[in-house]
Amino acid sequence: MRALLGKLRIHAEDLLRYHPAVRSALAASILLKSRPAPAANTADAARLVHRLCQAARLAPSQAAMLRTEAAIERLLPAIDPAAVPWSEFLPGFDKAAAVQKAIVLKRRVSEREKGVVFVSFDNQMARLARAANLREFARRYTLVLAPSWSPPHSVVSYLFPRLYRAPIFCLLSNLSDLHAFPRIDGQYIPVPLYASNWVDARLYPQAGERAKDIDILMVANFGKFKRHFVFFSALRDLPREYKILLVGQDEAGRTRESILREAALYGVAGRFELRQDVPYDELQSIMTRAKVSLVLSRREGSCVVAVESLFANTPVGLFEDAAIGSRVFINPQTGRLLRHRNLAAQIREFVATAAQYQPRAWAIENGIDCVGSSRTLNAILKQHALARGEEWTEEIATLCWRPDPQYYDPQDGERLRPSYAEIEAASGVRIALPR
Repeated sequence: MRALLGKLRIHAEDLLRYHPAVRSALAASILLKSRPAPAANTADAARLVHRLCQAARLAPSQAAMLRTEAAIERLLPAIDPAAVPWSEFLPGFDKAAAVQKAIVLKRRVSEREKGVVFVSFDNQMARLARAANLREFARRYTLVLAPSWSPPHSVVSYLFPRLYRAPIFCLLSNLSDLHAFPRIDGQYIPVPLYASNWVDARLYPQAGERAKDIDILMVANFGKFKRHFVFFSALRDLPREYKILLVGQDEAGRTRESILREAALYGVAGRFELRQDVPYDELQSIMTRAKVSLVLSRREGSCVVAVESLFANTPVGLFEDAAIGSRVFINPQTGRLLRHRNLAAQIREFVATAAQYQPRAWAIENGIDCVGSSRTLNAILKQHALARGEEWTEEIATLCWRPDPQYYDPQDGERLRPSYAEIEAASGVRIALPR
């Protein structure tokens, strides 16, 4: 009885989290509560914007999102973006810390040829917003951002452009972000590349030859949104001889023990190996050994693990209705779009036919690795600069994600090292050197 009640609670919570009617009601409630109270000052208005951004991310329809965006727009004039208490909205925010998860992709060549800097996530954008002379930074460098959210609505995404006052190129987590960013602020220029577009294919040199001795691999942190319980429910009807490996890390108060307790509720304790905090290099090797890789979230960002699996020549299974950016890369050559009903039978067939897929060949042919994506980004930035009457005599360095921004060619790191000091001296922006 205790196990049954535990499973019912998990399923009910998951249903409520993703059901369109529930999301609509929550979004409407936030919108309604935000109407009557006028914002008295910057902090109050920013708090309302923060809540309304939550409503926008919950909105189950375009109409609901547009209503919420209109409410946010009415609040923005009451906010001084230079006085926003960022730490209230970004736990652990340290305004004095260097900008992390960032990298200089191009040096500033001259007054007519800007450099290029890449920065990821809201908390790092907020650190950049606290620069002593952000306008000077914008005058000297073009900014490329990777968002934290999809949809990308947040206090930072709304207020940062009002401080920056220059075009901002932004990557996507989902195709819908192409239209959302320009509505948030006209300075955003969406780039048709995902946060998962920067995998270094060289990390998997033997991907096509490695023996596939792991039947199912699931790389997912221990957060509820990764939905391990869905796999455990299916695992009851999967062959006991399957070798299954789950890899993850603590997330939002959930630990290894949380996952093991859920497995016990579904009667599958001991049916898999669970590893925590696996070093990145080792994880890449593990990926090449898996027959299939599963991603069972309903909603998340672009999901880098999915594309890493493709370059490891491991086909990916994810749900056909998942709001995950990398779903666009799943096709008959690269993996399988799963239905929610009869999941165990689909997984059995997926494992049995895994050798028929050619995910690595497709990924390389379609240029979704860091080299091809850097070429695409360079072409977009170059076209924009030339259209504005600027110059473009040097290409950007090739960017890869491992698992933070890195230089594909170490020589680029040495060549661009002086730019980090130059940026800090000119604008007060301190960017941490890539590890």
